[in-house]
Amino acid sequence: MTSLMIRRREVLKLFGSATAASLLMAACGGGQAPTATTAPSGGQPSATQAPQQAAGGAAPAQPTAAPTSAPANAAAPAGGPTPTPNPLASVPIKPGKPVIEWWFGWGGMTALHALGDVAKSFNESHDDFQVKPLQVSSITQKLLAAIAGGTAPAVETGNINFAEFWVKGAAQPLDDYIKSSKTINIDDFFEANLKAGQWKGKTYGVPAVECFLRWALCFNQAFLDKAGIKASELPSDFDTLYKFAKDTSVVESSGAIKMLGFDPLDAMGGSFGDGDPFYWPAAYNFKYFDEGKNQYNFNNDQMVEAFAMIQKFYDIVGADKIAGFIKSYGTWTESPTAMFPAGVEGANINGYWAPGELAKSSPNNKFVYGWVPTAQKGTRLQSTGGHYGMLPKGGPNPDLGFKFIEFLTTDQALDVIFNGTGWLGARKSYLKKVDVSKYPGLDFFIKSADEASVMWQVIVDPVQAFVSDQWSKIQESVNFHKTTPKEAADQLQKAAETEMKNQFPNGV
Repeated sequence: MTSLMIRRREVLKLFGSATAASLLMAACGGGQAPTATTAPSGGQPSATQAPQQAAGGAAPAQPTAAPTSAPANAAAPAGGPTPTPNPLASVPIKPGKPVIEWWFGWGGMTALHALGDVAKSFNESHDDFQVKPLQVSSITQKLLAAIAGGTAPAVETGNINFAEFWVKGAAQPLDDYIKSSKTINIDDFFEANLKAGQWKGKTYGVPAVECFLRWALCFNQAFLDKAGIKASELPSDFDTLYKFAKDTSVVESSGAIKMLGFDPLDAMGGSFGDGDPFYWPAAYNFKYFDEGKNQYNFNNDQMVEAFAMIQKFYDIVGADKIAGFIKSYGTWTESPTAMFPAGVEGANINGYWAPGELAKSSPNNKFVYGWVPTAQKGTRLQSTGGHYGMLPKGGPNPDLGFKFIEFLTTDQALDVIFNGTGWLGARKSYLKKVDVSKYPGLDFFIKSADEASVMWQVIVDPVQAFVSDQWSKIQESVNFHKTTPKEAADQLQKAAETEMKNQFPNGV
């Protein structure tokens, strides 16, 4: 996923001398090359975007009376295909009630139906105000422009580089709202989720919509059978995983890959940013950024080893061959034609949404889930991650906006989302009620919340989008043997430090 950095005159006025944020069209992350398939579950729009999009600044300064009916979809050109109806356009809004806008970046019909149903459920059960949901492509760019122009929506959830919004003052503090809330119980949320929504002692985001655990090593049972590995003895360190990847990768006489054992950068292995934690520093047990000291820590032996380990897996068949393989199939688990669901990739690192997606995208295959590999053998590593309900700076009616954020954390909203998409929230009490049998393998993630020996989290990095983009480019250079792992660690350190100074010359 390519991070596109934007620099706009009006955004610079709001945030100072800064690169505004990354435009991540596929957000569970920001750390891998563009592919044919993306995963909405971790916060990424699907390859199929919704037809209805906000144009940067649609929210009125004050609540307005709702239209008596939702706008109709545009008619198809004569002789052309009939456009797919937008589920959000049919969300009923009670006339004569104040209306607030709710922006999000998730695309794909499954997500749009579910989130449209959330808005419908809210509107049906509330008479004080109504919510108009809008799917917004390029949402980071458009939200920053809307904030700078004074036309921000009341509420935003998902698909932005949250840390940068917190640090740059683009979101309103929520602490007073949370203290007086009768709906939100802070103790019911994972502490690591809460911390990633905070900066310098203030809370800017409440975990909402999609924000459960991020990591498992997902295996295709057929590949395990080929390698003679029992489900009770899954590879759980880099040595055994490397052997599995080498034993199960098949290259045809033409040089093309027929079967790929493991792509370390597929899905969450290559996703970093937009609510997703950076797996590789966690796997090598070091924190890449110290929020208290505002210092980066990339030029160390562990990061060098991480660069080298990814290169080692790519060397099994060759980075050029893997690039072509990815281009042919795509990545993640949502699309039936992507590598893993198609049955041509043996393992990848993915999040809790994988069981639900694979049940639909690859119903004829069986999958097994285990702990992600770490440099410290025996470590049961897991991480929180996900998305937040936030009140954009200058948005209208923050009181109403927070009431809707509260609703997004309720059982009522979480049920609609889970039943529609398989996504989960961060409330511990709700997770105890979830029917894990609905999606085979989901039980691993639920249990791992209690069984993990190390629980990681998203680090609040002021220039996360830039760092994610640089890591992706530098790692690719290492994979193609254009840069050594040691040079890569030094390059990433210097790039991060320089960008921090450029964006925050007077400090954060």
